[in-house]
Amino acid sequence: MFGELDHVGLIVRDLDASVTRARASFDLPVARTATLERWGVEAVYLGEGTGSLELFTLADATLRDARLAGADERLDHVCFRVADLEALASTLRAAGVRFTGPDRQGEIDEPIQLGATLHYWTVPQSSGGLALQLSQPAR
Repeated sequence: MFGELDHVGLIVRDLDASVTRARASFDLPVARTATLERWGVEAVYLGEGTGSLELFTLADATLRDARLAGADERLDHVCFRVADLEALASTLRAAGVRFTGPDRQGEIDEPIQLGATLHYWTVPQSSGGLALQLSQPAR
């Protein structure tokens, strides 16, 4: 249903320190970085291919601190590559799952396009407490 694992996302308080620590611990190269200005997201992806590690932070301290819940780093979401994003979203909606953007501020009805990829993030309270990111290359 979900397809291949794309990445595991950890929200962090101090992005530079977390990247340094993760690179030293796991010996993973920086594969890419991303800045999503609209949502105040700064991210670094470690490791290439399936199952990379995304370390990210939110510029809005209130949103970041709420998601961190007192921790400096916390598992935030798991991202899967899907073959048919709209079909999966329809199935999940029928089961009561709702969708949001990367900052989890408000719900969305249409996927968000970032570069050449479409994305949905689940509202964790509607998806069994799990935050999932679903992505599909734009057609």
